[in-house]
Amino acid sequence: MESTVLNALIKRVSFRNSVLRDGDSLLLTKTEFNREVTRERIRATRRSIPFCIVTIRMAGGRKFASRRGDLIRILHRNVRLTDQKADLGNHQFGVLLVDTPEMGGRAVLDRLSSLCEARNIGATLSLRVHDPEGFAPDHDGDLPTGASGQRRDDASEFTWLRVDHGANEATGLAVQPRSPSVRSPANESDSGRAQMRAEVADALVTHEDPLPNRSPQRRLFKRAIDIVGASVGLFLVSPLLVVAAVAVKLTSPGPAFFKQTREGLHGNPFTIYKMRTMVVDAESRQSELRDKSHRDGPAFKIKHDPRVTPIGHFLRRTCIDELPQFINVLRGDMSLVGPRPLPWHESRACNHWQRRRLDVPPGMTCYWQVNKAAAETFDDWMRMDLQYVDRNDLWRDLHLIARTALVPLTGRGGE
Repeated sequence: MESTVLNALIKRVSFRNSVLRDGDSLLLTKTEFNREVTRERIRATRRSIPFCIVTIRMAGGRKFASRRGDLIRILHRNVRLTDQKADLGNHQFGVLLVDTPEMGGRAVLDRLSSLCEARNIGATLSLRVHDPEGFAPDHDGDLPTGASGQRRDDASEFTWLRVDHGANEATGLAVQPRSPSVRSPANESDSGRAQMRAEVADALVTHEDPLPNRSPQRRLFKRAIDIVGASVGLFLVSPLLVVAAVAVKLTSPGPAFFKQTREGLHGNPFTIYKMRTMVVDAESRQSELRDKSHRDGPAFKIKHDPRVTPIGHFLRRTCIDELPQFINVLRGDMSLVGPRPLPWHESRACNHWQRRRLDVPPGMTCYWQVNKAAAETFDDWMRMDLQYVDRNDLWRDLHLIARTALVPLTGRGGE
C-alpha cells in the first residue's frame, strides 16, 4: 500500500516537472521578447493597430519555484497561443498581446490578477498600451515654457494600469510628461475618492520602463559619459561662450542667450539653451516667412533667413551657437548623441511613426547633424533619427561625436 502511494507521488512529481520543463521551453528570453515587441511595434504603427504588454513581477521567497510553476501554467492556459510569453529574469515575466486594444488588455490583466490571487501567487501586474492613434485632442494652444500637453498612448508614452496583488481594486494611471493623473475606473464624481486614488497613485507610480530597449547598465554608462563629456566640454568652451555672448550683445539688441521649449524624451517638454543668432522678434515673424521654407513637413528651415544677425551667421557656421546645450546635457534634458530636439509645435505635428524618435533622449548631434545633405525630405531626416533609435551603442556614439567635430571646421554648421 505504501509503495503504491509512493509510486503515485513520484509519478505526480515527475509529471509536474515535465510540465514545467515544457512550459519553460515555450517561454522567450528577454532578448527574444524585446525583438518580438519591436516587430509588433513596427507592424502596429504601419497598420494603426494597438497592442498591449502585461508584465508580472513575482515576490521572492522559499516557495518561489512552486509559485513560478503555477504562474507559467496560468499563462499557457489563459493567454492566446498567438501571444508571446517570456521570462524576463529577476522574477519578472512578460506577455505580448498582439492586436489588442486597451480594454482587451485590461480584461487579460484582471483575469490574470484574479488567477494569481486565487492560487496565492504574490505578484504585481502592470499593463502597457501601445496605440498609434492614441493622441488626445490638443487644447494647449500656444504652450508656454515648461508646460505640458496630455497624450494618452503613443510610441513613446503609454497608458499604465498597475495592479498590486492583494489590493481591492486596480488603479489606472495615465502617464503624462510632468505628473500622473488618475483615471478612476469607478465613480469619478466623488472628489474624496478621487483624492484617495491620487494618493495611492503617487505611491504606486513608477517611471521605469519595464521593458527597456537598453539595459540599465548601458543607460547608466551612457549617462556617465554625458556628464563627463559635457563637464569637460563646458569647461573648455566657457571662454569662447563669454566672447560670443559679448559679441551678440554688442551687435544686436536683446539677450545673448536664446531659450525655447522643445520636446524631449517621452514627449517631456524642456527648455533648450542656445546663443542667440536671430533678432529678438524672430519667432513672431516665422508665420510670414512660412512659404519660403525649403524643408517639407513641420520643420521650418530657410537657407538665407533674413532674421539671422551678421554675427549669427558666423555662430551658426561654426556651431558655437549650439555649445550652451552642454548645460542641457548636464541637467539630463539631453544627451551628447541623440535625435535633435524639435520645437514643441513642430514635434507635435510629426506623424505617429516619426514620434518614435522620442524613445531616446535628444542629443546635441546625430546622423542628420553630420550629414544633412543625405536628408532630402523631412521623412528622410526622421528615418535617420529612427536608425539611431534602433541601433545605437557606445562606439556609434563616439564615431558620431568625432564626425561632429569636423562640421564647424568645414563651415557646414549653418546648412
